[in-house]
Amino acid sequence: MAPAVALAGWCGFAWFVFWQGTSGVPLIWTDSTSYALIADHPLLSTGFWAGQRPVVVPMALKLVDSATGFVALQSLVAVAAWGLLAFTVGRLVAPGWRRVVAVWAVLAFATSTPVILWNRSVLSESLSLSLQAALVAAVIWAARRLTWPRVLSIVLLALAYAATRDAQVWTVGVLGVVVVVAGLDRLRRTRRFPRRLAVLAAGLLVAAAATGWVAAHSGRTTQNAANVFFVRVFPFPARVAWFATHGMPDARRIDQMAAATRPPEPGAAKVVDPVPAYPALGRWIDDHGQGTYLLWMVTHPTFVFTEPLRRPERAFNFADGDLTFYAAPDRVGSPLSPLFWPAWWWMVPMSVVAIAAAVVGGRWRRRSWLAVVMLAALGLVTMLIAWNGDGQEVTRHTIEGFAELHVCVLVAVTVAVLGLSESWPHGPKAPAEADGGTA
Repeated sequence: MAPAVALAGWCGFAWFVFWQGTSGVPLIWTDSTSYALIADHPLLSTGFWAGQRPVVVPMALKLVDSATGFVALQSLVAVAAWGLLAFTVGRLVAPGWRRVVAVWAVLAFATSTPVILWNRSVLSESLSLSLQAALVAAVIWAARRLTWPRVLSIVLLALAYAATRDAQVWTVGVLGVVVVVAGLDRLRRTRRFPRRLAVLAAGLLVAAAATGWVAAHSGRTTQNAANVFFVRVFPFPARVAWFATHGMPDARRIDQMAAATRPPEPGAAKVVDPVPAYPALGRWIDDHGQGTYLLWMVTHPTFVFTEPLRRPERAFNFADGDLTFYAAPDRVGSPLSPLFWPAWWWMVPMSVVAIAAAVVGGRWRRRSWLAVVMLAALGLVTMLIAWNGDGQEVTRHTIEGFAELHVCVLVAVTVAVLGLSESWPHGPKAPAEADGGTA
């Protein structure tokens, strides 16, 4: 009965996701209009492939040719991607009730409000989260046994993931570096060249480089850099002085404007935008702002981790951190949201439980469990990259990183705890993972 119960859970999940995504009028935002304009370009034009938005959403809009068709399509993709991840996680534990619990846990997570609310909007978040879920599933399968089809699936999913949101270019690049390290470790231990790991690493790095080049060539990331300067550099004289020593003009005028500027509302961060008054400053931000900001973060590494914790949050137009701002007003929220998307600080005790259970049950030796832990860390990196890469709408921009962190911690806990029960009397064992030596 266990497979039938697991499948019934997926059917209920599919109905809920599709109903939530298509039961009302699609939500149209400012970004939605931008995506539609790009979709109107000819398929083989530069304006389509290197326009002011990444290409995946315009491609989907061109395919379905309507907002209604778009939300239906991304709802179907969500059903397939999260179902794939759920049944992949189920394969990590022994058959029977354990597998049902694992499958249902992932599906329940995918019904939580921060994940499902995007299916009604003509934005990139729903497709991005679905591609992320499929990529996590593909990495788990590859960790169990690396085959050429799994190498290809990871590279293609990573390419689509990076082509959905520009911040995810860095995520794919970091994943490629992780695979490089794994390949070097395999070479050191076995003295055999790991061909599949090498091809996988090369594919990920090429995907990151190609999508990153397109983003830079299009110039669409310059506004993101400007937003960072407005809220995290210009209001602070010491930071303005540092950037001035690295070529930024009009430092004195920026400080004067900052001194005369007040926060847009009580309890909000100060936003200083001198660009309209000083065109030379705008040109410098366009030409040198991103590179100099990267140099600032390299020379001030604690900034990356401590700045997101400052209060008031140094961002603007971010709905005060309330994700439901982007949700449809007539939605029906999942009652499982508080349990499966808890406050961020719950990640710490959950991680401790996952590690303790994995050590006691021996799960920490399995590559699949270690891959999930690595992906959880990558989710934190994704969140930090998205937050530090823009000064506005950080609540929306960081959702992919938070979702990856949440779901991977949930999977690590679920698999490790269920693994403890596999040694109970007459408890079936989960199938052993392939050695993977041919990788």
